Amino acid sequence: MNDQPENSESRGLSESLREAVGKTVNASSEALDEVSRRGRDARETVSQRGQEASAGVAARVAEAVDGMRLPTREDIRALEQQVAELSRRVAELESEAKSQPKVDP
Repeated sequence: MNDQPENSESRGLSESLREAVGKTVNASSEALDEVSRRGRDARETVSQRGQEASAGVAARVAEAVDGMRLPTREDIRALEQQVAELSRRVAELESEAKSQPKVDP
């Protein structure tokens, strides 16, 4: 009969220990869930801010590229025609200058 009280006491101690471990595991699990949720929220916030920043940079780059419009083939042809016309006028003026008598001051 001596064995039963000790067994009962051992079971009570075992059950108390099991209950304490269960509570600790549950509390740790809840804390881990909270940390995971906060980490997920932080990642989402960082990702959203990164996307917003990228969109802003992309818009500024597009705007800068639009402002740096490269000349078209037609633009280059027009410039070539203007240079040719100016060259012709300079040659004409030089020819006129050579044909006039020099005046000494």
